[in-house]
Amino acid sequence: MKLAISKQFQTFIHEIGLSLDLILQRADIPNLLWKEELILSPTQYLKFLFEIDHELTDEQILAFSDIGNVKSFMPPFFVALCAGNGLEGIRRFAKYKKLICPLIIDVEVDETKEEINIYLNFDIPNSTMPRFTLHNEQLVLISLLRTGTGTSITPVRIKSPYPYSEKLRQYIGIAPTLDKTNALTFHLQDVLLPFVTQNNVMWSYLEPELKRRLNELSTENSFENLVEKTLFSAIPSQTFSREEIATTLGVSVRTMQRKLKRKNITFIQLVQKVQLLLAINYIKAADLSLAEIASLVGYQDQASFSRAFKHWTGDTITQFKSKQSV
Repeated sequence: MKLAISKQFQTFIHEIGLSLDLILQRADIPNLLWKEELILSPTQYLKFLFEIDHELTDEQILAFSDIGNVKSFMPPFFVALCAGNGLEGIRRFAKYKKLICPLIIDVEVDETKEEINIYLNFDIPNSTMPRFTLHNEQLVLISLLRTGTGTSITPVRIKSPYPYSEKLRQYIGIAPTLDKTNALTFHLQDVLLPFVTQNNVMWSYLEPELKRRLNELSTENSFENLVEKTLFSAIPSQTFSREEIATTLGVSVRTMQRKLKRKNITFIQLVQKVQLLLAINYIKAADLSLAEIASLVGYQDQASFSRAFKHWTGDTITQFKSKQSV
């Protein structure tokens, strides 16, 4: 299993005041930040998380846990908010979190007590979850419910082997418990509240791709997947020609095309698929102009981008936006 630290996540770490160079140095991880993605082994990933744990302040933990800060570049957060209610959102989050982190999220509904219990574990043998990671994921789930419902939902209980600071206790809203295990409990009626962020149109676009990526998780290093990951970083920077992508992957253009042909897919098909996914995410960001979105998706002018979007989806951008609000 290889774990990717995206350029967007690297930027976020920098924006909240952490030195990624220093973290990598202390974790004894080669500094390859000149690449668009930093690929780590499970062992390196654990070291990376523990070094972040040593550096974070309470304010930075809360910034990491605010779903509004990270949903734009982490699909599991975004698709969870598209759900109809909190229970559906948490289950989506648990399912697709595996795409970016080796985390197992067990969700148990206790109908007798009318509660929902959430337990977190790493999917890495003989590993211990750092304090930051455990508390961050618990706080993210609270943030998810509060953001989705637009209400200040408070857990019934929360516990972990690590003490919670006063600032984190204030955010949670109840007194946490120290325990050998971890758990986060909500009233069932709270997680069944409808999400004001529900977006079935966006979900219908994203679900097939997320399911496909889950199916490929066991073969994460397949060549098609590597090309696709490279395109996600290369397209916004306008460096995604066949030659540039092949060079990044360390193969010839002919070899790249031959490998893709074995999967019954062409380079241009992959480019267009990634462009569509990027376009959907960027259109969702209301602060971006059409010209800016066109550039980030790899088009020199917005007219060409608009025609391409209509070809991909069957809708104009205006029609697509209007369907989102339905």
